[in-house]
Amino acid sequence: MTDATDQEARSSMPHAPTEPTGPTGSRGPTEESGPPPGRDATSEAGGSWWSPRLSRAAAGVLAAVAVLAVVALVLELVLVRPGWVESEEEDQARTEAVRAAERFAVQVNNFDSADVGTLKQSLTPLLTTKFNDDFESTVDDLLSQVAQAKLTSRGEVIRSAVASVDRDSAEVLVVADATADSIYGKRARHFRWSVDLVKVDGDWLVDNFSPVA
Repeated sequence: MTDATDQEARSSMPHAPTEPTGPTGSRGPTEESGPPPGRDATSEAGGSWWSPRLSRAAAGVLAAVAVLAVVALVLELVLVRPGWVESEEEDQARTEAVRAAERFAVQVNNFDSADVGTLKQSLTPLLTTKFNDDFESTVDDLLSQVAQAKLTSRGEVIRSAVASVDRDSAEVLVVADATADSIYGKRARHFRWSVDLVKVDGDWLVDNFSPVA
């Protein structure tokens, strides 16, 4: 009688809920459970790999790269750029000197006895004052001979090259051909000249020329 009464009393008492178990019988995680110590929730879930320490390291690398870029730019402007400017100026001087020498060679070899005055007018702007004075002292006799022979000439530059050049002087080698027609018949001529030029008020002018063997 006493045993039956005790069993009935135990059966009437409330039972504590049992925790769910996994497939192997172990307890599963609960909502209150957190990540193990030393690991955050994002790394536990395999999420974000960015951390404050990594962010500071990346910022330091970017700052170092920026500083190096600025230093490289300054070195280019201070050390390299002047060489480029000097090279560009020399190239421009060479080009302008060659053009002036070629223009002179063409003008000297292109004239017509019917209009000898044009030769003088076309050459004068190409010459320095000193060389123009020398030219003026001989040009009248030259033009007289051209008129008497009824000489007409047509010339062209075949080749030219700079022998030397600096900021205000240059020597240019010019090879030119010309065909002359006069009362004595037609004649082909071939010239090799060394043309000396100087820069006056920004223009390259012929200061002298001489035949080259």
